[in-house]
Amino acid sequence: MHIAFLINLLIFVSTINAFPLWKRLYRPSSPVFSVIAHHEGKVFQYHLLKWDGTDLVLNTDEQAFFGRVRASEGYILNLPGSNKTANSTQGLADTTNVYVDPKTYKLSTTKSPLNSTTGFGIDAQKLTYKNSTEFLACPGNSYRGEYYVYWGNNNKTVCPNDARGYTIDLIVQTDATINYNPETNNRNLTIPPISNKRKRFFFL
Repeated sequence: MHIAFLINLLIFVSTINAFPLWKRLYRPSSPVFSVIAHHEGKVFQYHLLKWDGTDLVLNTDEQAFFGRVRASEGYILNLPGSNKTANSTQGLADTTNVYVDPKTYKLSTTKSPLNSTTGFGIDAQKLTYKNSTEFLACPGNSYRGEYYVYWGNNNKTVCPNDARGYTIDLIVQTDATINYNPETNNRNLTIPPISNKRKRFFFL
């Protein structure tokens, strides 16, 4: 009797292992997150990423940036909802998405789905673009001291007017997602990614 029970148990476990788990692991969208720009230098170390209605900026009085990566649309970086708060996690996607200029690599936003840039992701709690975590903060032209965000392009990006830029990591602020990209968000993945470390920063 015990042998029959063990055989049935093994068959049951094998059936479970054979079941396609991607339906539970694949997520069409990451949760909504805010972003902290981290620079290891004397000029600044941490800035909350902001959105001025057009561009992604640092060190300004604009509203905080809230976004999410949407795999269902080619891993675009979407700004969910008109209120742009973390309460929009379960809301429908707004039509505002991040656009990376192919010439300057500046990060701005667009309402046109055709202009939305694909290829974003999250790796070890850092925002990525084209599998790179390297971004650049370039100073603006005003007296306010704001910085505009550019993709680093393997250290090839140059700030406007040859201004000095600062390499930054864009640290994703969420409890739910450490990794979210085509490699970890795979329909054939059977074991979800696990991270032992995560950073949290709080700004009042």
